[in-house]
Amino acid sequence: MNFIQNSKITDPQGYTAAAMRAGFKRKRKDLCIIKSDVPAICSVKFTKNMVKAAPLLVAMESLKKSGNMLQALIINSGNANAGTGQQGLKDTYEIIQLFSEKIDVPKELILASSTGVIGELLDMNKMRDGIDNLSPQLSVDGGIGCAEAILTTDTVEKSFGVKLDIQGVEVTISGIAKGSGMIQPNMATMLAFVTTDAEIEHELLERIFTECVEKNFNMISVDGHTSTNDMALVMANGQAYNPPIQVGTPEAEVFQEALMYLTREMAKAIIRDGEGATKFVTIRLEQVNSFANARKMAFGIANSALVKTALFGQDPNWGRILSAAGMVGVKFDPDRTDLEINGTYIYKAGNPIRLDKPVLKQLMAPPELEIILTVNTGAEAATVYTTDLSYDYVRINAEYHT
Repeated sequence: MNFIQNSKITDPQGYTAAAMRAGFKRKRKDLCIIKSDVPAICSVKFTKNMVKAAPLLVAMESLKKSGNMLQALIINSGNANAGTGQQGLKDTYEIIQLFSEKIDVPKELILASSTGVIGELLDMNKMRDGIDNLSPQLSVDGGIGCAEAILTTDTVEKSFGVKLDIQGVEVTISGIAKGSGMIQPNMATMLAFVTTDAEIEHELLERIFTECVEKNFNMISVDGHTSTNDMALVMANGQAYNPPIQVGTPEAEVFQEALMYLTREMAKAIIRDGEGATKFVTIRLEQVNSFANARKMAFGIANSALVKTALFGQDPNWGRILSAAGMVGVKFDPDRTDLEINGTYIYKAGNPIRLDKPVLKQLMAPPELEIILTVNTGAEAATVYTTDLSYDYVRINAEYHT
């Protein structure tokens, strides 16, 4: 497996794209389209928030009609098209119809996705003009702008790619993501789009991507808030013409390792770009009686405002970490518990380690922190990636709509 430098969503064979600023945002590109030369198998995950954006509701219908096949995407930022009622649905249907006619792809093979402010209707004049302008521009090089076009409060583009060998044939996987705030996915995350030219069994792709989502996209949190627009998908068009990847083969393991690596890097990039974040924090629960309990405790720590503000202020108030783990309803014995920060024990077998306050404060200073809590109730573990909570996070979200 080789990492692709300066990757783009159109690196796999058989994909074209285009991106532009349609005017949904004050600056930066805000509309992109992605197309496969042929219908592709896909796996798509949607938010479990009961409030779902119109594009997600329409996408769910389309995937049922197509048998989870997909050929094209249209994605806008700057407006979520969520909380927009029947007009939002009507606008989504019109977008897909117009796009279908422009690129000659059946409606049921097209998904729309939106991100941005909730509760405002899309400016359909801008959308219609954007579709008219972008559709003739589809090209391989057009993939370069897509990573920018899906951003909202993000400060950096998030684009990743890998190449792997499948029985002597080069296969490529590329992905772009957006996410900075409103991040605690509950199925997938913000927006994440993955393309591959692999020929792979549909059932196997679904299984692998489900695991990638569960272990990567569902293990991050900036603020504990699941979005209305979360969507993560992978589409595989088979244009590498490799021998089909099948269940139970070494090739399946190679592909799974590559997709797991790619989605993990995408997820971590979202945390590194968390709104106002000054720290990238890895929280690991070890020796827990179940993965579910380990995950629950890790998120209890990750989403604690008291823990997150202490991390920002480099306040060595580590009791907040222990307390946050203890408030989520998972039984463990504090007297058998160990706590480490960046490899230094500060609490072991129920007893605090006597360290000078300057030493403790220095432990909290690095921009990357690893917190390990070992509870000694079993053999399972879980890792969650999160951020601190800074003044800038409050400022960004206090002023988001204005």
